[in-house]
Parts: sequence; C-alpha cells; structure tokens
Amino acid sequence: MSHDQQEEVLRFSEDDFPPQLTSEMTPENFDEAAYLRAFPDVATAIAAGERTSAFEHFIEYGKRENRLTDIRYIRACADQYYSAIPNDNEFPGCSIDAVFVAKPCHLLIIGWVDDQAEALSRIEVTTGWKAVASVDRIPRCRRQDAEMAVGASQGKLLGFWCVIETEKQLSKLEKPSVKLHLGHLSKVFELVPQYVEIERLREIAFEYFANAQYFCNRQIESFVQINGPIGSTLVDLSVAISQHIISKACCLRFGPARSGYTGSIVVCLYGKAEFLFLQSAFFSMAASFHDYEFIYVSNSPELTETLQKEATIASRIYDVSISFVILPGNAGFGAANNVAVTFARSRRILIVNPDVFPRNQTWAQDHTRLIEELPPEQTAIFGVPLYYDDGSLMHSGMFFDSDLGLAIRPEGVQQMDMIRVEHYGKGAPPHTEHSSDRGQSHLLPEHSFLSTAIGMKSLADFLWNMFLAIMKMLIFA
Repeated sequence: MSHDQQEEVLRFSEDDFPPQLTSEMTPENFDEAAYLRAFPDVATAIAAGERTSAFEHFIEYGKRENRLTDIRYIRACADQYYSAIPNDNEFPGCSIDAVFVAKPCHLLIIGWVDDQAEALSRIEVTTGWKAVASVDRIPRCRRQDAEMAVGASQGKLLGFWCVIETEKQLSKLEKPSVKLHLGHLSKVFELVPQYVEIERLREIAFEYFANAQYFCNRQIESFVQINGPIGSTLVDLSVAISQHIISKACCLRFGPARSGYTGSIVVCLYGKAEFLFLQSAFFSMAASFHDYEFIYVSNSPELTETLQKEATIASRIYDVSISFVILPGNAGFGAANNVAVTFARSRRILIVNPDVFPRNQTWAQDHTRLIEELPPEQTAIFGVPLYYDDGSLMHSGMFFDSDLGLAIRPEGVQQMDMIRVEHYGKGAPPHTEHSSDRGQSHLLPEHSFLSTAIGMKSLADFLWNMFLAIMKMLIFA
C-alpha cells in the first residue's frame, strides 16, 4: 500500500459485534452494561430495589419504548465495540456509532471523527469490493463525548450523520463496509447493520437531526448543515413514504348519503380523536349544514378504532355526513389532505384544521352567498381570517419574509438567506382594521366566520346539551 493512500481496516468476528437490536431479545444477546450506561434511571431503579436487572426493565418498559434504537443505547454499544484504536498510520480517532439499513436501498450512518488536521471529505459504502454509495457533503454536529476523548479545540464539529441511497438493495446476507476518507487517509469499518423499516429509519434520522447540538446559533447552523444533498435525500425519501401510505388509503362513510353537497370540509387529524365529535357538533348548528359533508383523514393509525366510533356516534346524533379516510401511517399534512380530497362528493373544498370552529350559525349561508355573489376569480381559491376565542386575530393570511443568517465558525463566517413565514395582523384586538403594507391579502375579512378555540361557557353548554342528546337517544332507542 502506497504512502499516498494509507488505509486502516478494522475487522471483527460476529461474536465481537453488539447484538442485532430486534424486539425478540434474550438475556444471551442483550447488552446489560450498555443498557445501564445509556439509561441511568434504570441503574437507579435497580439500586433502589425496584428492578432486579436491566433486562427486566427492557421486557416491561424498554421494548415498547424502542429503547434499543435510542441513540444513547447505540452509542453505549459503540463505545465498547466500534471505537477506533490508535494505530501505526496515525489515522485520527473516530467511531461509527450505528448503521441502519432499510428497504429498498437506504442507509443511515451515525458517527464521529477527529478531523481537526484534515477534514472529512467523503463517506463510502461498499459490499464486497464494489462501492454502492458515496457522499461528500456530510452534515456535521457537535459531539461533546468525542471532544473530551480527543481534546478537540472549541468550535470544531466532530459528529456526522448521513442518509445515503445505495445503487442496489442490500440483503441481510451482505454486510456493508463504511469507509471514511480524510484527504489521503482512509479507514474501513466492517459492521453489522441494524435492519429497520423505512419509516423508522426516517424517524431516527429526524430525531438525531432535531437533537443535534452546535457551537453557534442552533437554528441557523441546522439549516446550513441540511442545505445540501442530505436535504434532497430526506425530501425524496419522505415523498416516497407518503406516496406509499396514501396508495393504501381506505374510506368509510357514516351518516346520511345525500344526492349532492355544496362543499366538503376536509380535516386532517393527528394525535387527538376528540376534535371529530366537537367539530361535528359546532358546525352542525348551521341552518344549511346538511349541504356540506365532513371528510376526516387520520395520520394516526393507532386512533382508527376510536375515530370510527366517534364518527358513528357524531353522525347519528347530529345527522351529519362523515367520510373517514384511514391511512396505514403518517403521510404528512399535505399528502393526507390531498388524498382526502379524492373522496369528496362536491366541487368545493374547505381545508380546515381540527381546532377550528364556526363563530356564528350562519357560516354555511355566508359561504354559499360568497360563491354565488362574487366573481369566480375571487372565489376560485380564498381564505378567511382566524380568531382566538377572545376575538383577537390569529392571522388574516400569511406571507414570506427573508432573514440573513450567520453561521460563525473558527474557519470563517458563512452567510445564508433564510425564509420564514409571518402572519398578517397576528394578535390584533377585536374590531380593528387589519391591513399590511406588503400588499393586498387574498382574504375576505368582512365574511370572517371561523374561530380557533371554544370559550369555556360555550363548551360547558355544549357538553350539557351533548349529555342530554345522548340520554334521549338511549331512552327512546
């Protein structure tokens, strides 16, 4: 091997590697020491006599909490098995903490390298002798554990992570090698990857990115680090996941099926099921509400059974037409709304958040009158102001503004244009004019009819009326 291309290869037998982190763990392949180092709360519980072992805690709590894919446990395993050892060719200290593989062909690599002398220039993934992926613009982050280990100078980001799309699908029989390149030096790690579902790989990547630390402004530095191939890769990955999820959409219909509807109210739900019943109750108070249908789409598969029951009860009590679109995963807000629209039975779509309620009982007539009286170019697409429950303005439209972000590093100052979203008139008191010097807002303030919260008195009255309605239904059933 020539001096121009020095290479160190770390090889381990399969017995040397940490266990495959699966849901079916046994005491023989569970790393008790790593678990205790990663989760001091478990060690405290054992010391207090509340638990007999780390494995007992894992079976009872850690398994459903996904603790074996928690980055703290991954790093604890890596400290024992993957940490680089000083060597003859003077390759600096480094570590591959984890490699996740997901079908069809994505990898997530997490690690650190002491590249103070010569910068990390490329990460390469190989199977056998063939390179299947390579990335040269690598997101960096702060790793305080590595800084302490190598005595890094202030301001140097030693951590790295990347999501790479490989040229071909990796089977479980193939053990990919990860090669780090620092100028003319390189180091190869032959590792046993963890195989996860593609949604879980994305979730781990986003969790790592969200928790990453930096020396300067965290918000600005985050944008700097993701402004490259990693950003495009994550976007493409999310689009592919969303498309797969919405392709499996299923729609259930509840309540009366009418011959036609003036409008379809599309609502995307996530994490909370109670808004379906509340919105059905408040919107149904309008005189012409039967001309409208609700289409609820859920990004929370775990709420499917609850939402199905809520839709059944709400449709019977309030005589509303409800379509419930079931998705097998979280497709994202935009994709979920788009697939919900395909089940609409009207030509007018009202996209509404789940915590939005009508301010008065004439909203349906107001909306119909707007469509009939105003020119088509004003009603083809429009929005309305949103208000808090005290009458103050939440916003009357949105606009984009630009800031100059500065990422200050030892090697210099990097400038970056950053786009942010602002709301017109946010927080304005009730009964005030809402205007902006940034241009005409495409809203209709004189026809505002939405509120984003329920006053306590109206909520109490509603709950009492709901109780009476349910009692009548039970008595006269």
